[in-house]
Amino acid sequence: MSQDVKKMKEMGAIAIALSISIPLVSGLVFALKDGSVRAQEAPLRSMIGDARYEALSEGEGGFPHYLGYERVAPDFSLSERGGESWSLEAHRGKLLIVNFWSVTCGPCLEEMPSLETLAERVERRYDDVEVVAISTDESWEAIASVVPAAGHMTYLLDPEKRVSRELFGTELFPETWIIDEDGVVRMRYDGAFDWSSPLVLDVIESLRAH
Repeated sequence: MSQDVKKMKEMGAIAIALSISIPLVSGLVFALKDGSVRAQEAPLRSMIGDARYEALSEGEGGFPHYLGYERVAPDFSLSERGGESWSLEAHRGKLLIVNFWSVTCGPCLEEMPSLETLAERVERRYDDVEVVAISTDESWEAIASVVPAAGHMTYLLDPEKRVSRELFGTELFPETWIIDEDGVVRMRYDGAFDWSSPLVLDVIESLRAH
């Protein structure tokens, strides 16, 4: 067998091997990437349901929930109970769970203990996650019976609804926004939820910067 013929056969064998291996490798890479994405999506899918998740991902399902969108949350400053100023900009680098509520809202009061439980768990586990409750009531006295003296959440007051209504467009309570460390809105959840569910910690883990 001449060297030229032998070389051509070797090159043909290599070409066949590549034609088989490249699709396999590409398929494996795609499967691993898809599996990683699915694993990250899983907690949110469980939280809101597969059908709802798919609808929101495709821009359907009513009001914008920012799932899959790159909307940066508007900066704002509000007063804490002790009078200190709290700003969103100063908390860049943290994953924030921001809940808008009112003492006149029954579902808000029902979910408040679960938010406190979540805040306590987060406080023990992370230094880059914070749960923030923004009341739209008139004064601290108006919510004194609801807000614990030594709560684990960060409580803010927005009596003029400048932040809730004008910046975030919140009209109905409760409404909860999950904002990542870059200030990007990752999800808006309308209505009450059991935030003490272990599933919420899975959602936090999936959204935290690692």
